[in-house]
Amino acid sequence: MKRPDGDHATAVTAASAERAGATVPILGATLDVRSGPDAGATARVESPSFVVGTAESADLRLTDKTVSREHVRFTFDTAGLRIRDEGSRNGTWLGGVRLHAGVLTESTTLRLGATTLSVRLDAGRTDLAVSEGTQLGAAIGVSPAMRHVFALIERAGRSDITVLLEGESGVGKDVLAHALHDVSLRGTGPFVAVDCGAIPANLIESELFGHVRGAFTGATETRKGLFAEADGGTLFLDEVGELPIDLQPKLLRALEQREIRPVGARDVTRIDVRIVAATNRRLLEAVERGAFRRDLFYRLAVARIVVPPLRDRPEDVLPLATAFLRAATNDPSRGLPEDLATLLAHHAWPGNVRELRNVIDRHAHLGVDDAATLFDAAVGLPKGAAEDLSRLPLNEARRRALDHFERAYVPRVLARAGGVVARAAELAGVARPSFYRMIERQRGDAMPAARTNDDDDDEPHG
Repeated sequence: MKRPDGDHATAVTAASAERAGATVPILGATLDVRSGPDAGATARVESPSFVVGTAESADLRLTDKTVSREHVRFTFDTAGLRIRDEGSRNGTWLGGVRLHAGVLTESTTLRLGATTLSVRLDAGRTDLAVSEGTQLGAAIGVSPAMRHVFALIERAGRSDITVLLEGESGVGKDVLAHALHDVSLRGTGPFVAVDCGAIPANLIESELFGHVRGAFTGATETRKGLFAEADGGTLFLDEVGELPIDLQPKLLRALEQREIRPVGARDVTRIDVRIVAATNRRLLEAVERGAFRRDLFYRLAVARIVVPPLRDRPEDVLPLATAFLRAATNDPSRGLPEDLATLLAHHAWPGNVRELRNVIDRHAHLGVDDAATLFDAAVGLPKGAAEDLSRLPLNEARRRALDHFERAYVPRVLARAGGVVARAAELAGVARPSFYRMIERQRGDAMPAARTNDDDDDEPHG
């Protein structure tokens, strides 16, 4: 096998993807900061998921304290440039209108906190490299964004470089990692997956590198580790951001030297393994905080592929749901009921593809088909959600937990109030503007229609 070389990370984008295959025309854009603390800054939207905010990992990073960490996200769409406010504190404004989501078809100017952002759409369309198919292994995607991910994976599969898959929990990074293995030069070799966040810290070195008999209390026999088990194939390091900081130099050494030393052993063992890593964390932010080694990040992110959340590719919802339903019922011709398809199309999918599979399983096996009991937020956090949240920074975990709660709470209170916001706010014990903001955060979900009961209720939703 050809060994990866080079120590610099390469963000795999549309510009670096293979051009010989299929393409779809998309509208590129340039962002210019017209006013605010970052006036003069500019950035080119070149990836299918582009974030503007103050976070270290933002694609266009601002210093404006009135801008949220991940304030607004742009994604490619064949109709234009898709935009979505990421639940920002001060909103994304187009003139006097507060935007939650939409598609830009012409150049415009947005206001984010104290920052004025010009969005200049290209005069002509750009060809975005996409896979010719809409399925890669067990992964399904008809959207341009997901077919672009497929194209990047197919390209990476033709080499032996290390790949880092980034994306929210539940987007299917494990499925894509297995697809990458299948299309790679190592497809006939073993595929070994390890969840770095699920192994106790005192055992993870032995799990990865193995140990010799007597290396520690309880080591009654020599045991080879996961690196050795994956020899000749692919080792998938899921949630690599959870790897203890004191073990990271040993992983770095294994990647650079292609050799490991089992716990308690004197000699090293040569390995022939391709590494694919995945994380739902922003590793660059962890690097800045000192929680993840910078040199290890660059060694893992030789090819860095960002998997967009399901809410950024609504075209994929129904094809995925249909495939899940046919698998759950073992009926290859089974179709989605029209009412269920409508509910699925209007849900925001905070739990991504994993939540969609949960929903289809409830429908297929339990006969559940109403919004009040169908979605994860309505039945409490899905199994494993507490563990997922525990892997996040406190503020992010709190935000996601609150989002789950509000998605279950707000529609029910509004329904009890007959859709009257003033009455719902009274039932909830909050001011009407606060309840309006909760409604705004849930736009796109299946909710009872909100209405006012008198002229006094016509307040701005900001």
